[in-house]
Amino acid sequence: MNFRTYEDLTKCLVENLYKIPRDVDLIVGIPRSGTMVANILALYLNLPFTDFDNFINKGTLKTGTTRKCQKWIRSIDEAKHVLIVDDSISSGKAIREAKKMMGEKRTSLNVTFLAVYALTISKKMVDIFLEICEQPRMFEWNYMHHWALEYCCMDIDGVICEDPKWLQNDDGKKYIDFLENASPKFVPTQKVGRLVSTRLEKYRPQTELWLKKNGIEYGELILLDGVTAKERALLGNHADYKAKIYKECDGILFFESNYDQAVNICMLSGKPVFCIENRTLITSENVVQKLRVYNKEFNVTMKRIIKKLAKKINYIK
Repeated sequence: MNFRTYEDLTKCLVENLYKIPRDVDLIVGIPRSGTMVANILALYLNLPFTDFDNFINKGTLKTGTTRKCQKWIRSIDEAKHVLIVDDSISSGKAIREAKKMMGEKRTSLNVTFLAVYALTISKKMVDIFLEICEQPRMFEWNYMHHWALEYCCMDIDGVICEDPKWLQNDDGKKYIDFLENASPKFVPTQKVGRLVSTRLEKYRPQTELWLKKNGIEYGELILLDGVTAKERALLGNHADYKAKIYKECDGILFFESNYDQAVNICMLSGKPVFCIENRTLITSENVVQKLRVYNKEFNVTMKRIIKKLAKKINYIK
């Protein structure tokens, strides 16, 4: 699974700004994800921005109170070179529809089509692409609505709903109330393959009721069995439990709320984990890389300490 975060997206845009023609005077986003990208580009390049429907229908151009450059246009009709943007291109349906509408309504303009992420087979459908990102792929801005969720594992508390507060974790009435009335957080609109939680098995009825109430579809609901709430608290880190389930199933990605647990799940399973806490994709490769950097810094620090101690010892002698 090729996964891209908001951080990846911003980095890709910044590194490829030089590919944008300098005479572009209006940036247009294809709803919905394309408007997000177009807005970021417009801010970096200090150019006006609008969405595709407003552009086609010759709506008003709202620019706010931002500091404008000399060539800043005052209306859509003044545009001479338009950059039409989408976050990605796969089948090319959205781009084809946009091109068709452009051909029908605005033929005199200089128009450039851009997609941030393209497939090798679809890259020629746009004038500019910034990065090849092959299927299967998933983006941070659409992962909760992606068909591939059916092949993923997902934590519940801290991901789909809020985490229980300390006072709510009493294994009694307050916790029952939390289970039944927890506020939703990131609600998936596609079926999730496996919901993997350290909630106790005895709370399955309340959990299933909450999931049904919030319209969440799933294949399996896996809860912690054979332990009491006190035993679960003593276990502390539940990464072993989650990693075992993840490793033994056909899941391609695990969504975990806690960073430390996410790292451990990744290392124990050998599979990627997306951490909700800091919106980071964790893989075995980047964990090993961070450990190497840490070890290098640790060794340098220890050498400095040893050198200072040696000087002090010699001074005392």
